[in-house]
Amino acid sequence: MWNLLLLEDEPFVRRSIRQAIDWESLGFRVVAEAEDGNEAWEFMQTHSVDVVLSDIMMPVMNGIELLQLAKENGHEVEFIMLTCVNEFEYARLALQYGAVGYLLKASMDTEELKAILLKIKQSLIKKREQRTKAPMFNLYLKAWRTLHGKEELESSEAEGGAYPLPTHVRLFVSLANDAALEKDQIISLFNADYHEKLLVHRFVDWGIVTVFVWSDESGIPLNPLAMEPISTAWLTSAAWRDGWVAALQQIGLTWYGLDSTLHKASGLRVESFSWKQERYILQLFEAMQWGECEKSLEIAWNDFKDQQTAPAIVKETADRLDKSLARLSNQPPAGKAVWAEAASHQQALEHLLQRIRLYSDHRVKPTISDHPEIIKIIEYVNNNYDKELTLKGMAKYVNMGEQYLSGLFKKKTGEQFIQYVQRIRIERACFYLATTELRVADICEQTGFVHLNYFLKQFKKRTGVTPSEFRESQKNELKKLPDVNEQL
Repeated sequence: MWNLLLLEDEPFVRRSIRQAIDWESLGFRVVAEAEDGNEAWEFMQTHSVDVVLSDIMMPVMNGIELLQLAKENGHEVEFIMLTCVNEFEYARLALQYGAVGYLLKASMDTEELKAILLKIKQSLIKKREQRTKAPMFNLYLKAWRTLHGKEELESSEAEGGAYPLPTHVRLFVSLANDAALEKDQIISLFNADYHEKLLVHRFVDWGIVTVFVWSDESGIPLNPLAMEPISTAWLTSAAWRDGWVAALQQIGLTWYGLDSTLHKASGLRVESFSWKQERYILQLFEAMQWGECEKSLEIAWNDFKDQQTAPAIVKETADRLDKSLARLSNQPPAGKAVWAEAASHQQALEHLLQRIRLYSDHRVKPTISDHPEIIKIIEYVNNNYDKELTLKGMAKYVNMGEQYLSGLFKKKTGEQFIQYVQRIRIERACFYLATTELRVADICEQTGFVHLNYFLKQFKKRTGVTPSEFRESQKNELKKLPDVNEQL
């Protein structure tokens, strides 16, 4: 219901107007009456008013003065002016200041009043959607990130922040950008008599669609459906986040192909597999052990299913792995949209296995040397750069003299052994900086550097920038690429 204030200094006229039409059938309720503009203004300061039906000529403060005062103070109130035959100049002035329309008091046309009210109602609905879009989107985004372990949500944000939430909400959730969850489609699920009472927002991330249907009226029924999408019942606004968790858990069962009658949703699990697991898969790929790489990936994917990890986390992991594999192969990644469209856990795995096979076609053995022992050393360094590597150890590894190996390595590769090791380590550090959120100190350790200061010095020497500057530059490059965005 939209709140209407009736402003008229003559009690008989006020009573006649109030009884002239069925306000509630049009979606309005008369929340107050006032005899002059000053009394109306005091009420507007402490109460929510959407429409003012106001006489023009009144004592203390007239209707035009109230209209000006409301606009100057940022009140988004719609005004309908009541005027006498000899007040047309004032009516014209009221329209100039932003009134929606005016009516003659002497010959009150109720049909004309209804038409103006319906026009105002459509305008109010549109304004409400525009006004709520930004704050509600921020609320959904922060809640989504919190539910998926990305950040903490303040209690004020959980309750709606600066925007007061309607009293009730119903959520509809689906995978892979389901067209059935477009806003218009969801609105059509409800009887047309209730449409104006609904505030509908659509939020999408990683292809998972959530439609929030808000209303100050609970229990609005759905039209009969052949197949109802996953949804909650009507909830109080205080329970909207818990309802979202429950709906996402049900989506998880669908994602993993689990029968909800046999499997119980086990909470919203948001842990991806460990960095060591991910690094092991990448090392197998670097070593061109394709079969073992695929096998390790399938094991990790089965762990996701056993733990019922949230689909968004699985899609995010697939995207991150794909970018890492693409970088190792010097090929473009599939892009977030591909993983967002994945409709199941198995489909995401199959896509990722296909990407591994595609990238493997572009992954060739290094031709830096034609000497078998040097090739053996290079392969060892490339697969064990995080371990202690010395010329003495490599000489023992290929059964050569240390001094002889030093000269041979320089002759065949153009680099001293230690220079080659440092270059490989810095290249891997660049890779981790670009594709992970690991701390610089952790990357230092993962790439075989013992001391952080030495790592920072070598990184700056070889790249011209610090690790943090390099990471920031890579993020800026990613921002230029098209992506799938959350939306309302």
